[in-house]
Amino acid sequence: MSSLKEVCRLLLRTDLSNRQIGEKLTCSPTTVGRYRQRLAEEALVSWEQIDPLEELALDRKLNPNRSRHRKLFVEPNWADVHKELQRRGVTLVLLHEEYALGLESGAMSETEFRRRYRRYARARGLVMRQIHLPGQKLFLDYSGVRPSLTDRATGKKTPVELFVAVMGASRKTFVYAVHTQRLPDWIACNAKALAFLRGVPTFLVPDNLKAAVTSISREEGALLNMTYAEFAAHYDTVVLPTRPRRPKDKAAVEVGVQIAQRWILARLRNRVFYSLGELNAAIAELTERLNNRPMRTCGGKSRQQLFDELDAPALAPLPVTPYEFADWKLKVTVGQDYHVPCVGRYYSVPYSLVGAKVNIKVTRDAVMVFHRERRVALHVRRNEDPGGCSTFPEHQPKAHRAYSQDQSGALIAWAEQLGGAVHRFVLHHIEFHRRPAQSLQACRGLQKLVRDYGPERVQAACDRALRAHANSISSVKSMLQRGIEHTPLVDVPAANDDPMPAHENVRGAPYYT
Repeated sequence: MSSLKEVCRLLLRTDLSNRQIGEKLTCSPTTVGRYRQRLAEEALVSWEQIDPLEELALDRKLNPNRSRHRKLFVEPNWADVHKELQRRGVTLVLLHEEYALGLESGAMSETEFRRRYRRYARARGLVMRQIHLPGQKLFLDYSGVRPSLTDRATGKKTPVELFVAVMGASRKTFVYAVHTQRLPDWIACNAKALAFLRGVPTFLVPDNLKAAVTSISREEGALLNMTYAEFAAHYDTVVLPTRPRRPKDKAAVEVGVQIAQRWILARLRNRVFYSLGELNAAIAELTERLNNRPMRTCGGKSRQQLFDELDAPALAPLPVTPYEFADWKLKVTVGQDYHVPCVGRYYSVPYSLVGAKVNIKVTRDAVMVFHRERRVALHVRRNEDPGGCSTFPEHQPKAHRAYSQDQSGALIAWAEQLGGAVHRFVLHHIEFHRRPAQSLQACRGLQKLVRDYGPERVQAACDRALRAHANSISSVKSMLQRGIEHTPLVDVPAANDDPMPAHENVRGAPYYT
């Protein structure tokens, strides 16, 4: 049946009969006659009185008894009904029984209960259409379906990750394969996506993966990974992670991932790749075809055409230098020796920061220490000598600096001046231990022994230690304490040096010749 206003318009503005209007509007002539009578009863004699009224208001005016006879039901809390329905074994039949229990009047039937719940469920699924401005958002995600690399020797397949980036306005897509979802690969993927677009959008919109978001809370929102935040600052863009759980505002990348799976992975399913380079070369070729493919829903224009028209003019320029990857260690406590541990070594900071929390930034060539966003130390990164330390004199207190300046050249010069067995012992110690700090400490120990026991006794103890193949300063000190530095060494035969007694079961050397 046509609208009630159309029935009234034909009744008031034409001289058609009830039957003719009914045939034209596919309704009963009796119904048309009833509305002709109701218009006369309400003194509605011109179309100008009807035209301003809404359909619902006109229906209430011409059918006043319809709502009067409508039964009023007690409405349940549909949000609670929906929540309970998610539990195992709970059905709408059971929920209707619980709802109607105790309601003598006003309880709706099971059919009405189901109908109203379906209407509520449809309203919950409403999705707001997102409007993406040119150059504003770049959506980033990993594909759940992954390609794989094959080992040439064993034939074993190793899955790798597929990174997908989609511009919001033009939907231009970038696809790239990496080994993992870890931070270095994530930063490399972001940098390659921006280089692919030849510009920087206003916002980067990633999912809440660990490489991008360290933590998320209701009160403070998403806390970005320090390296990713620094990456965004370098490119002068802003990271806006999606909401947790199942957000509806990143459909662009979800569709992009689906298209990448169908358009790229499906076409490569029967090909074998032995390296990421081979795989990414094939992906790049298919990605170019994808971006140049006309889209029916966009007037036959391709993603590349839309990108050139919409996104490209709105993107900010790339920085002059690309981002240098840096890893961060946050809230590291400075030890009592005013050093902080980093990549297997120890690096000094100003001694006034002992006990303070500092942040350490590690690049390929440098280690930087920050306190309250101010850089307090810059060291050259050293990967050799694990467990060693890098110390700047300006970071030491005066007493420690004076003590350390007393080292190396001065101590070796002292040993050379003393000469003899002492000098030979120091050289042997340096060659044997190969730890300069330990050998310098041994020189200090020898200096103290010379002060306590005199140079002659120390020379004799060092000579005896060298002949006994002793390599520690504690051996020299033990000889001096026991007064045996002048005692000759006695060659004691080993326990197994005695000749074997003759026996008929013992075979001699001639047996094996």
